[in-house]
Amino acid sequence: MKLGLPALFQRRSRRIDRSFIRFSCALDSEMTLLDRVMSFEGRIIDISRGGALFRPKLAYIMRRSAVPVCIHWGSEELFGQIVATSPAGFSIRFDEPIEEDLFDELTADLRVTPRAAA
Repeated sequence: MKLGLPALFQRRSRRIDRSFIRFSCALDSEMTLLDRVMSFEGRIIDISRGGALFRPKLAYIMRRSAVPVCIHWGSEELFGQIVATSPAGFSIRFDEPIEEDLFDELTADLRVTPRAAA
């Protein structure tokens, strides 16, 4: 009988299934922490219909989780919650996914159109 001890101690990669397509971007915005009424200027550096990655202009990012926030992006206000903090910024899950038509309008400049065949 052979025991698979090495297999017990190996790290397994966590695969995250995303519900929506994500776009890399650099959108100037502002995030308000609703529990403390504090605002941070920064950028959305990654966005989808279901969430965003917000990078504040601060040099130091404080670890936060389960904090309700509001992202002010142009004339839109997106409400959500911080689900994770990393050196890249705050991962935010929106309370409600952005409507597809509105998301298409807001991200029109981020989309890459395929080149025509030569």
